[in-house]
Amino acid sequence: MRLLLLFPLLQVLYALDSNLIPKSSDDNSPCKSCKVLVESFEKGLDRTKNDHFGGGNTAWEEKNLLTYSNSEVRFVEIHDSLCTETSKNQDMCFHLSGEYEHHLKEWWTNGRKEDLYQWFCINRLKVCCPPKYYGPDCLPCKGYPNVCNSHGTCKGDGTREGNGLCKCNSGYSSDNCDQCANDYFAIIKNETLTCKKCHKSCKNGCKDSGPKGCNECKDGWVYTDEINGCVDINECLEQGVCTSEHFCFNNEGSYSCLSK
Repeated sequence: MRLLLLFPLLQVLYALDSNLIPKSSDDNSPCKSCKVLVESFEKGLDRTKNDHFGGGNTAWEEKNLLTYSNSEVRFVEIHDSLCTETSKNQDMCFHLSGEYEHHLKEWWTNGRKEDLYQWFCINRLKVCCPPKYYGPDCLPCKGYPNVCNSHGTCKGDGTREGNGLCKCNSGYSSDNCDQCANDYFAIIKNETLTCKKCHKSCKNGCKDSGPKGCNECKDGWVYTDEINGCVDINECLEQGVCTSEHFCFNNEGSYSCLSK
């Protein structure tokens, strides 16, 4: 009986506690939120770099500027304004600044000898990885150090997520983005691959640029010779393409019947 009476109270407490936890979203990953917090702290450092305790004369201010630079007063001023200048990831930024204030204070009192992002996000909270590394163990991305042949991005790059495989840029394909995708042709210069898009008249790929590089011509185009390659067919020259109530307008690879 007592358990039945307590159950509604437990539900209320759980609901209240759940509301205290920031809701996550696709662009609210722990690493990205940590980056936002670090960027906000660095802005605070820049904003307060010429501040001081205040005094009656310039000599006093100059003498005490170095003291202020490493003071707890300056830390509090920076910490109290964290996340206020950003709109993205703000809830998580506020959450991290409150939850891990002691870590930030530790970095501050130890003389700020290490890069804050490296110390806080990568080493301490372990929510990020160095660039070109991914996953829980910060493993090197595919093709490291020339990740994805410089023609793609590593899935999870710089985070504790992803699988390290390549997401190729437009025009590139294969596991390491070292081949050209369909409808692209390869140019190799100084052992560097560049993939260029085939001409719009090409069907089933091409071997070179322009309409003369096509393997085949698309419908609405016809191959003439090696000099011109695939040339647009002017369907409007044919009889009866459009009704008498319309006139024919030729488009590249097609045509349109427009009202008179």
